[in-house]
Amino acid sequence: MSDGTPKKRDRLRGQFKSLGGFFQSSKKTKEKNTGNLQTNRTTATSFSASVLAPRDPIPTPSTKLATTTESSSEAESRGAIRNESFQSDSASQLGQTPVTAAVKHTAHTEVGNKEEHRHNSTATGIVKAQSLWSKALSSKDLDEERETLNSINFQANALDTVSEARSFAQKILNDKKENAWKIEIKGEKIVLRDIAMKLLGWMDRFKEIGDIIVQFDPVHAALPWAGFRFLLKVCMDNQKTMDAILVGLENIAGLIHRCTLYELLYLSEDSCSSKNLEKSMLRLYIAILKFLAKAINKLKQNRLNAVFTTEDISNYLGNVENLEKTVGYDADVAKAQFAAHCNRPLTSVDSQRSSILEWISTIPYRSHHERINAGRLEGTGKWLLEREDYRTWISSSVSKLLLLRGIPGAGKTYIASKVIDSLHSNTTEMKLAYFYCNRAEENRREPDSILSTIIQQLAQSPFDKNKLLKPIVDIYRDRKKQGQISSRLSLAESQQLLVQLTDIHPRTMICIDALDEVAGDKRIHLLKALNCVISQSKNLVKIFATTRMNPEIVAQFKMFPRIELQPDDNVSDINHFVESRVRSSIDDSQLLSGDVSDELQVEICEVLCKRSKGMFQLAALQITFLCQFCTEGNVRDNLQTLPDTLADAYNDIYNRIIAQKGDAPELALNAFRWIQCSYEPLRAETLLDTITVEVGRSGEFSRKSPIRAKDLLSICQNLLILDESLNVFRFAHLSVEEYLETKPELSKASSHTEIAKGCLSLLCTPGSWDDYDNITTEEGQYGDRHLLLYSVVFWPWH
Repeated sequence: MSDGTPKKRDRLRGQFKSLGGFFQSSKKTKEKNTGNLQTNRTTATSFSASVLAPRDPIPTPSTKLATTTESSSEAESRGAIRNESFQSDSASQLGQTPVTAAVKHTAHTEVGNKEEHRHNSTATGIVKAQSLWSKALSSKDLDEERETLNSINFQANALDTVSEARSFAQKILNDKKENAWKIEIKGEKIVLRDIAMKLLGWMDRFKEIGDIIVQFDPVHAALPWAGFRFLLKVCMDNQKTMDAILVGLENIAGLIHRCTLYELLYLSEDSCSSKNLEKSMLRLYIAILKFLAKAINKLKQNRLNAVFTTEDISNYLGNVENLEKTVGYDADVAKAQFAAHCNRPLTSVDSQRSSILEWISTIPYRSHHERINAGRLEGTGKWLLEREDYRTWISSSVSKLLLLRGIPGAGKTYIASKVIDSLHSNTTEMKLAYFYCNRAEENRREPDSILSTIIQQLAQSPFDKNKLLKPIVDIYRDRKKQGQISSRLSLAESQQLLVQLTDIHPRTMICIDALDEVAGDKRIHLLKALNCVISQSKNLVKIFATTRMNPEIVAQFKMFPRIELQPDDNVSDINHFVESRVRSSIDDSQLLSGDVSDELQVEICEVLCKRSKGMFQLAALQITFLCQFCTEGNVRDNLQTLPDTLADAYNDIYNRIIAQKGDAPELALNAFRWIQCSYEPLRAETLLDTITVEVGRSGEFSRKSPIRAKDLLSICQNLLILDESLNVFRFAHLSVEEYLETKPELSKASSHTEIAKGCLSLLCTPGSWDDYDNITTEEGQYGDRHLLLYSVVFWPWH
C-alpha cells in the first residue's frame, strides 16, 4: 500500500464523520404493468448529497451555466461557495469534482495510537472488500455464467475499464442531440437524457475513489465495468437495444457506487455486523454479475436484432433489487459500530450566510410544517402514497406537476404534510422545498413571498449544507454593491433563480399547499412561474400541489395529472379522526362531563363517520355541536339533526356566540375583525389587548377588563385556535373566514372601519401612549409590536 492511501482513506472517513451520515435502505416501489424502472435505490438518510445524490449533469451545449461567466474548471465545481468567506475553493480544488473537493474540505486526521490502528484496519478492509468480486466470480452460483463473464476481457485496470465504458456512454449521449430522446411507458415519456447523465455521473464518482480500490484488486474490481463496456458498445452499434439497457445499467451503476462506499467504510472491522454485511454483499455481487451475463448472452446470440424491453430488464433486475434491501439493512446495523468512532460536531453556520438566507425570506416555513404535523394523526394521508397515480408520478423521470383537488375541509393540508414528510426521508436523492399558503396572512398569499421561500430552501448546496449556491450569492452581492440590500427579489428574478437552482440540483421536489389561497389577482403569476420551471429546467423537477376545485388552476395545469379527492378516498382517515376526537372530548370532560357509555360512544362515532361526507372540519364541528348537550337522551336525539354542511354548522355556532351574555359577543366580533383584516399577524398578547379597546361617542380611547387566551377561545367556540409555536391566534380553518365574511357586521368594509376607529382613537389620545412603555396583561408583559406601534404604521391602510 502506498504512503498516500491512508491519508486519502482518512479524508473519505472524515467526510462521513463530519456529516454524521449513514446509509439506510429505502423501500423500493416497483410500478406494476408499467415497466417503469426508475426504482428507489438504497439511500442515505442523512448522508451528504455530494456522495449519493446524482451529480450535476455532464456539460452539454444545452447546459445552462450559473449567472456569471465561468471557466471550464470553475464550472466543474460551481454551485457552492465557502461558508466562511463566500469565496471559491482554493486553486488546487478548482479542477476537482464536488465530491473530491468535499472530501478534502472536510478532511481531518486523528492522532496517537488510534491513527495507526485505523490505517491498518482500513487496509485490511479494502483488501477484504475488493476480493468480493473475485469470490463472486468463483461462486458455484455462477457456473453457467462464468464462461460468458470470462469472455469479456476484464483483465485491464478497473479505472481504464470505467473510462472506456464512460467514453461509450458519452458518445451515445453526444449522438442523441435531439431533445426528444425519450422512452414511452404507459403513455408517459421518460427522459433518457436524464438517465444517461446519471449513468455518467456514477462512473465519474467511482473513478474518484477508484485509485484506492485498484491498488488491492485491480483486475476483479474491473469485472462489472467490463460488462458495462461490452453492453454500451453494442448499444452504439444497435439503436434498438439502447433505451432499456441504459435504464438497467443506470440502476446497477448507482448500486455499485453505494456498495463501494459500504465496503470502504464498514468492512474494515472484524465484527459480526461486518461479516454479515460481507456475506449479503457477496450475494448481491453474484446477482449483479448474473444480470450482466444474461444481458450479454442475449446480445451475443442475436447481436443485430436483439431488442430489450423494459419488461426484460425488470425480470433481470428482480433478484438484484431484493438483495439490495438486505445489504441496506446489514449496512445500517454495521453503521452503529462505526458511529461510536465517528462523532464530531458539524461546522457552525457563518453569520453572513444567515444574513443572505434572511434576505431571501423570513417566513418560518418549518414552524408551519411542524404545527400542521402536530395536528395530523398517525397514518393520515398514507392512502395517497400507495395510489398508483402518485407512485407513477414520484418514480418517473419526467418533470411534471401532480395536483390534488378536494372540497373544503377534506384534509388536503394534512395530506400535503404527509407527502412532505415522505419526501424528507429521501432527501439524499433529491432537493426538497415546500410552502403552506394561507389567505389569512398577507406574506403567505403573495407569489413573490412564496417563490422566495422556496428559493431559500433550494439555495443550499447539494454537496455541503453550510455552503450557498453561486446564483443566489451573486445576486446578493450585486445588491450589496449597489446599496440596494433592502430591495427584495422580484417575481421575475425569483422565476429566473428557480430555473438556475433546479439546473444545479439533479432532482428537485417542490410541494405547495392551498394554491387557491394565493391572492386571486396574482395567482396566475405563481402558476406561470411553476410552469416555467417545469418546462425550462434541464434537470428533473416534480411539483406536488393541493387546491380546492378552482377552474383557473386546473386550466393552467391541464396537461398534468391530477387526483380528485373523493369522500371514499380518506374514509379511514376520517374514521380515525372521529374516534380520536370523540375520545379526547370525553377525556377532557367536554362531552357529557366525561360520563359517556361505551354504547353511546360507538353510536356517536358511527353516525359522525357517515355524516362527515369526507370532511374533517365538518366532523370536528359536529362533535362541538354535540358537546353543548347535557344528557345522553339529548345527545342521541341530536345525532339525527346534526348539521349537514359546513355553512349549517357555522350558523349554529355563530348564533350561540351572539347569544352569549355580557361583553362576550363584542369581544368575539372584535377578534374576528382583527384576525381577518390586520396587515400583519398580531402576537397573542397584542390581539388580547386590541379586542378590549372601546371608542366612546366623542372618540375617546378606553379599554375593557383584560381577557385571557383561554377565555377568548371559549367565547369563540372553536372558530379560533391559538398557534402556540408562532404565538398567534388564527381561524380554525379557511372556511371559517369565508363564512364570517358573509355576515354584514363582519364584511371587509365594516371590519376595516372598526379597526381604523380604534387605531385613530389611540393615536389621538396621547395620555394612553405611556401605557405601552410597560403594558401588563393577564398573559404577561411585552414592550414591542403592540397596538400603538401597529396604529402608527398601519392605520392609513384601514
